[in-house]
Order: sequence, then C-alpha cells, then structure tokens
Amino acid sequence: MEKNLPERINVMRLVSYDVQQITNDLIEAGQEDGTVVLSDIVDYIEDLVAEDFGCGYGHTANTKGLIWQDENGEDI
Repeated sequence: MEKNLPERINVMRLVSYDVQQITNDLIEAGQEDGTVVLSDIVDYIEDLVAEDFGCGYGHTANTKGLIWQDENGEDI
C-alpha cells in the first residue's frame, strides 16, 4: 500500500441559487409585508436543496453535512 495517502477525498457538487429571484418568488407568493430576510431565503432554499441533492422532500438529515456559503466563500 502506498504511503502518504490522504485520509479523505472530498467530492463536491455546487448549486448556486439566485437570491433576487427567490426574493421575488417569496414576495409574489405573499410573503408577509413584502419583507424578506436571510432566514426566509435559507428556508426556501433548504427545500430546493433536498430536491437538487436527491435527499427527498423537506428538511432531512441528509442535508446537514452541506456547507452553505455566499459568493465570497463566507459561511452562512
């Protein structure tokens, strides 16, 4: 067996979500008072993530290992 093998190899899939479009969708869907905050957007995206990553519907344990970052690489 070769020495110096890495402990892990990470394989990632990147899906970007358009915050402005999501904001518009939430407002059109009747978001209370037309105010959209980050937690509203994250809740909306969590359902999309479950579908996009094949985790089923809703908030499942399978989505907990995902890393959430903004366009600058900052964790959300």
